[in-house]
Amino acid sequence: MLTNRLIDNVILMMLAAVMVFQETDMVEPVLALLISVIGAALGLYISDRRLAAALGAGFAVGCVLLPELIIFMPVMFYHMARHKFWWGIACGLPFLALLGDARPWKIALWIGLSCLGVILAERTGKAEQLTEEMIRVRDSSTELNLALREKNKSLMEKQDYEIYLATLKERNRIAREIHDNVGHMLSRSILQVGALCTVYKEEPLHGQMDSINETLNLAMNSIRESVHDLHDDSIDLKQAILEATGAMAEKYRIHVDYDMSAGVPRNVKYCFITTVKEAMSNVVKHSDADRVEIILREHPGFYQLSIEDNGTIQPASEGDGIGLSNMKERVEALQGTIRVGFEEGFRIFISIRKKSDME
Repeated sequence: MLTNRLIDNVILMMLAAVMVFQETDMVEPVLALLISVIGAALGLYISDRRLAAALGAGFAVGCVLLPELIIFMPVMFYHMARHKFWWGIACGLPFLALLGDARPWKIALWIGLSCLGVILAERTGKAEQLTEEMIRVRDSSTELNLALREKNKSLMEKQDYEIYLATLKERNRIAREIHDNVGHMLSRSILQVGALCTVYKEEPLHGQMDSINETLNLAMNSIRESVHDLHDDSIDLKQAILEATGAMAEKYRIHVDYDMSAGVPRNVKYCFITTVKEAMSNVVKHSDADRVEIILREHPGFYQLSIEDNGTIQPASEGDGIGLSNMKERVEALQGTIRVGFEEGFRIFISIRKKSDME
């Protein structure tokens, strides 16, 4: 809003200059104009009320020393009104007496300029307040929209995760139903057909019974593979990690940082789950740690698992334990790498390449 105040001051200065340059002697009017320009410029940039009051007082002293400055006093009235120094305007009005020998139209114009200066200051001040309020409302609205957007994003992610969990539970239920019902019925049928094959040796009945038995066995194997696939796909890695560490939450400070997609292969899931369980067991058995940090990350080309505690007891030897050997075998079977070490705590770091990057 500095531009609006500058325009206001230029208008007042031009109107005051019309009066002051009616004089025959041009030295004092020019000097008064220069001083007024300097005072107006200072008034535009001064925001401290005490400095503004000092500027007004200084201008009043200048009016006593240089009476031509009185013509430009409406400019100072503008800045007094800007800072709500109504007493300053009241103290400046008596200077009108120094214009007693001036023409009536000059006195009327001076009074009109003084009123115009106050009106312009009030108008511009209200415009500034409205602009600041508009900016504040706009910023608040933007901040609120961003917060709502983040909240909606969080709710959608939570909803998607709940749907994902519900889908996994339904797959697990279907797998159990197939295993408990259809699987048992096929097993009974296989036993019954096997018994019939033993009793009836005559052909062609015996050959037909063998064919039926073979078909039932193929169906049984197919169902068994389907059930295993459904069960493996129904495992939620994040939930399994939280369950594996949940029992230790009362005695240990456990932090799980999970950042992986839903499409993690089941062999990687089993590898990470068994590794976390084995690591938690080792913490309980061999470490004096009270904090465990587990980080699971998915990168464009590989999966990573990091398990680190703050224990101070260094293992007597690394790699000799059955648990660590099993970890290494699982990771190497997936063409991954594993590093085990002790540095300000025991640490296990696993990296497994994705299938698309495997040779």
